Amino acid sequence: MAAGWVGLGGAMVVGAVILACGAPGSVPSAAVTVADAYAAEPLSRETGAVYLTIENAGSRPDTLLGASTPIAAMTHLHRMAGPGTAQMRSQEVAEVPAGGSLRLRPGGLHLMLLSLTSQPRAGDTIDLTLRLQHAGTLAVRVPVVSYLEVGERAAVGEPVNPR
Repeated sequence: MAAGWVGLGGAMVVGAVILACGAPGSVPSAAVTVADAYAAEPLSRETGAVYLTIENAGSRPDTLLGASTPIAAMTHLHRMAGPGTAQMRSQEVAEVPAGGSLRLRPGGLHLMLLSLTSQPRAGDTIDLTLRLQHAGTLAVRVPVVSYLEVGERAAVGEPVNPR
């Protein structure tokens, strides 16, 4: 199955070079940026997770419509069903408020990579494309960190800053 626009997702570049290309007929928005992006090293060949923050310095809200990556057949936005549960629910879109941010994090809203075509390891990077309603598309290189590091940082509420 070919990688395509399925569900929702987002990613950020640490420190941040973001390449933006608007959809045909649109102008990319410099007001929308991505930060603190990282992917947890997948524990299986089936799924992976990406976490990041999308920041909107603009005066109007934007909407994350979808995401894609060459390493997964499908990319979905998921939210944990509730505290203390491993159940997740798919979510179609997510709003990035004007003058605010959308945070994808462990234990909350996050981007799931499904049916992986390759299994990245800690130290690798993943190419991810985000599609937003107003800002157009954002191409982001997402660093992969060890699953243990993600868990340790999430347990104390710290962001993961890949080296």
